[in-house]
Amino acid sequence: MLVVFGLLNLQRAQLRGASTWTSLIVVCWGPACVFPLLTVMGGTMQPASLLWQPAIIGGLFLAGQMFTLLAVERGDISVAAPVLGVKVLIVPALAPFFVNDELSARVWIAAAIAVIGIGFVQARDKSIQRSRILASVGFALLAACSMTIFDLLIQRWAPAWGAGYFLPLALGFAAMFSLAFVRLGDRPSELRQKGVIRPLAIGGLLMAVQAIGMTVTLGLYGDATRVNIVYSLRGLWSVLLTWTLTRHLIGTESAPSHRTMTMRLIGAVLIGVSVVISVT
Repeated sequence: MLVVFGLLNLQRAQLRGASTWTSLIVVCWGPACVFPLLTVMGGTMQPASLLWQPAIIGGLFLAGQMFTLLAVERGDISVAAPVLGVKVLIVPALAPFFVNDELSARVWIAAAIAVIGIGFVQARDKSIQRSRILASVGFALLAACSMTIFDLLIQRWAPAWGAGYFLPLALGFAAMFSLAFVRLGDRPSELRQKGVIRPLAIGGLLMAVQAIGMTVTLGLYGDATRVNIVYSLRGLWSVLLTWTLTRHLIGTESAPSHRTMTMRLIGAVLIGVSVVISVT
């Protein structure tokens, strides 16, 4: 639920004129400022020659957040979040290449149901350009692929380092990489003028907290497939919450029709069913 509320606040900032790249920098620096607290969990510092491992993780985190924010900017949260749920199917498909997890035949059945669900999620009002929906779905799929590899590599590399060392280093690299987009973002004076500091801060904080829950679980226990089962339920929350909170939280009157949101809810439920089938 935190990721949905976080994205709603970031979308609110974008609608007020904040740059997507500003949101990206906030989303990367939020966890980087919070994650050093995890050093109390301890670990085993690896040689400097292995720093490329957290650096790759940081790059994947940056890519995943960038594609997620672009999916929200170009489309709608209730479209992007359920599509991100397909990540739970990509994880077991790619797991044999990273962590030697076996691929069950149930995954392909679940994938077929997920594809149908994505079709329903793409339901749109006539006033909404189809290109916006397709862009949202496309960026969401890219985000899902980036974060899938992110999850699997954490499961593979984090045990040797310990979550207390590996995760702060990885998110620190993500924050440093995000500085490459500073020139594309907004100046502090522009943020104050647009009145977006509060939604950006709230969105960044919520995204940081949910990132801790997700990555610490992966770092300590692995089992990326089952972890993503629970996490993919954000697709259901995104449809329900955006249906009821869009006008109140984001402040827009162009909310999708009840028919469109019903179709998207059916799609989100189908994706949820595919999630259950894939690991039951």
